[in-house]
Amino acid sequence: MQPVWKIEPANPQRASTLAREAGIDPITAQLLLNRGVTTRAGVQRFFNPGLEELEDPMTLPDMAKAVTRIRRAVANGEPILIFGDSDVDGLTASVILHEVLRGLGAHVRTRSANRITDGYGLPASLVRQLCRSGTKLVMLVDCGTNQPDAVRSLKAHGIDTMIIDHHVPLEEWAEPIALVNPHCGQGPGRELCSAGLAFRTAQALLAGDAEERAHDYLDLAALGTLADCSPLRGQSRILVSWGLERLVRSPREGLRRLCEATGTVQPDPEQVVRRLVPRLNASGRLGNPEAVWHLLRRDAQEATDVWLAAAESAHAELKQLHRQTLGQAQEQINRLHFRDQYVLVVSREGWPQGLMGPVASLLAERYGRPAIAIAMKERRGVGSGRSVPVYDLLSALKRCERWLEAFGGHAQACGLTLNARHLESFRALVNQDAQEQLGREGLLRTQRVDLELPLSAVEAGWVREVERFSPFGHGNPRPSIVIRRLTIETTSPRTGWVTDGARRLRVKGILPTVPGARFDVAVYPALLGGELVLTVSGAKVSTGLSAPGRTSGTSCTRVSAS
Repeated sequence: MQPVWKIEPANPQRASTLAREAGIDPITAQLLLNRGVTTRAGVQRFFNPGLEELEDPMTLPDMAKAVTRIRRAVANGEPILIFGDSDVDGLTASVILHEVLRGLGAHVRTRSANRITDGYGLPASLVRQLCRSGTKLVMLVDCGTNQPDAVRSLKAHGIDTMIIDHHVPLEEWAEPIALVNPHCGQGPGRELCSAGLAFRTAQALLAGDAEERAHDYLDLAALGTLADCSPLRGQSRILVSWGLERLVRSPREGLRRLCEATGTVQPDPEQVVRRLVPRLNASGRLGNPEAVWHLLRRDAQEATDVWLAAAESAHAELKQLHRQTLGQAQEQINRLHFRDQYVLVVSREGWPQGLMGPVASLLAERYGRPAIAIAMKERRGVGSGRSVPVYDLLSALKRCERWLEAFGGHAQACGLTLNARHLESFRALVNQDAQEQLGREGLLRTQRVDLELPLSAVEAGWVREVERFSPFGHGNPRPSIVIRRLTIETTSPRTGWVTDGARRLRVKGILPTVPGARFDVAVYPALLGGELVLTVSGAKVSTGLSAPGRTSGTSCTRVSAS
């Protein structure tokens, strides 16, 4: 199904003013306005994301309390347990904190979640075990915000709990001695994932002469940020900008060798997300992230070959399971008459619990609407959901909570648990909610586009400026434009030329072939080897004339849908 193009509102007057103030092309200025950059100072920060631009980590909620408690634990030799989630964000955050605390002389050990046997978060069995141990401080990483009962149980046995997490708090959230979660305050940092928060904690602990030691963890902070699809704005953009080069050339032997094995050799977010992250996530999705834990550590150089082999084996097993599970999910969607479903809800007995997130993500991308995949076991379902930008899935789950045993997450990604007998009631209610929130437009697959331009306005100067928008990713997509009424000449199924009769540019991508037709195309412009090339992301047969208005040497119009 062809997506509907949603072209961002253009503001030629503001773009012209910003262009003069910042000394940039008006088209570049409009692209920056689309990303919320509105001032000359903001342009400078965006183009030069320096570590000095990071806010003081002490402005994060409860960071001062966390630093004080950790330092006291180190000084008194108190046993500390770090418990983290088993996805890449949780693992990178746990490794950062483990290495920093060990460097400070702490008596620290680390456990990672087994989502297959224990589900998400700190399991009750470990809470009981800790209450019988000598542990004095528990640090919950990438989990814990919505586990008030576990925190209360630990407190009743004299154990302090600290939480470093980025999940949105629900109505009754945990009350540990320190809750470092930017969603619990009104300050900065809401774009940070748990790895980013762990890096900021490292900076706070190493403040002063040792602060530069925190830079050793930029590779892991960038990796966790990209793996969690955190928006590349503000502090997250800075961490990825500085951490990408360190990531692909990491001094961590296991991570560096895994980058080499997967061909992740360029500081490119897309390479990291598509090649590296699936290998790192596979072990945790199958229940045992031990191999990845060792590969990420700086001092874990023994048996690297063994851990690499284990990680690759887990990835191969997961790929096979993923193909099978996705095929079964696709069959269900076909039977559900998906065109009438605002939220795709699929479930099956025996599905691998760790695959529900990837399956939901692929379905949401394929159909352009929210998707929830639920693994059933003994009449109890544990699932994950992925949404589309216009729909807050976590808020929807709050409105459907009477049919759920537990839920949590973010606007775009969530987890949930329910009883099988409530599945159909939940499906009906979440679809009703989405219909009320979105209207008929909620059934349309959409593609957001920055601008509409004539081919004559696509010039190398501003495209060169656009390269400075990198790193590209969630929250900062590669700028895209629509150009109308072009003729396409193909030289192969994926390469060719476009022309408006006066100008001709090289294109690549999946190109349509309709003899004699003119096309409207959505493209990503880039300079490849010094040549201006357009990558086609979508094409439609032109249905009418395009007459964009000219402003300050550029042309751009707002078209609500096309």
